[in-house]
Amino acid sequence: MKKLFALLFLLLPLSAFAAIEFEEDVHYMPIIPEQPGGEGDRVEVVEFFWYACGHCYAFEPHLQAWKENKPDYVDITLVPAMFNRPNVIMHAKTFYALKLLGVEEDLHGKIFHAIHEENNRLATQDAMEAFLAEQGVDVEEYRKAMDSFAVQTQARRAEVLAERFGVRGVPATGVDGKYLVGGLESSLMIEVIKHLVEKSRTEKTGDTAE
Repeated sequence: MKKLFALLFLLLPLSAFAAIEFEEDVHYMPIIPEQPGGEGDRVEVVEFFWYACGHCYAFEPHLQAWKENKPDYVDITLVPAMFNRPNVIMHAKTFYALKLLGVEEDLHGKIFHAIHEENNRLATQDAMEAFLAEQGVDVEEYRKAMDSFAVQTQARRAEVLAERFGVRGVPATGVDGKYLVGGLESSLMIEVIKHLVEKSRTEKTGDTAE
């Protein structure tokens, strides 16, 4: 019955979201055991994604739009999926390598676009290097970053974090180490995240956000 309710819920207009009470095990899952969240009264939102995931691509503009208007006390962290497949792992390490080189923010959306709009799957290291070279990235520096201790460490941390959060598919979003949201339509997913952010904030401070 709960699964049926969740499916029907997707058909509702965005304006109706505020009138419906979000339910545990229907719209989000508790993370057991709870993981560390934001420090003090801050709330951390962690998004798990994979560049070649169509649902992640659909979710991306919704996340970016909310990011521009989110409360000041919310921190958003992107974590690439580390499923045990060569192209997934390569994409994850590429995310961290580009971050190490200081060009991730500029290229994050371009990688999504190339895969989903230009039909360039970037599924191999050679394909990714060719694409990055076209974007002005020094391929030798990229290779060094891919092999660096920093990137290996971050990739391992991403794998461990996904395990601790119970991530089985993407996009999935953890809210303050307490709640996991996934498997929902993009607009609905954002509304659930916003609800859980407020819930987490209240649990920390005892007050709702202004």
